Amino acid sequence: MTAQEINKARELSKRIRELERQIAALCLSRDNIVPVLDGMPHATDVKSKVENLALRIVENQRVLENLRVEFEAEKARVASAIMSEFDDPTAQSLLLLRYVSCLSFREIARRMHYGLRHVYKLHDRLVKDGT
Repeated sequence: MTAQEINKARELSKRIRELERQIAALCLSRDNIVPVLDGMPHATDVKSKVENLALRIVENQRVLENLRVEFEAEKARVASAIMSEFDDPTAQSLLLLRYVSCLSFREIARRMHYGLRHVYKLHDRLVKDGT
């Protein structure tokens, strides 16, 4: 298992968080639109700002749901690979926390009661050597 394969779950997690932020921003924009009545007729095929925002929100939510499904499948694949390739429980814990739970090195160090530098070194050794 390569570092690129392992990182796929983390990248999906980042994309999910970004999409969630975009949806929240679109919802705020939608809620702040004030209709202006100008008395002029409009073509029926022209969409309003609210309609455009609603369509973007729905599309982003659809993409987000697909990413979440892909993310869960990728986490299961990575977890299975980590458990089969590493016998050491410490190595398994570190890699699972990093690539399945998507935690920062600082949070991993705190949870495992190790120093941050030790976690970095152990991670580097595991990813480079696979031992």
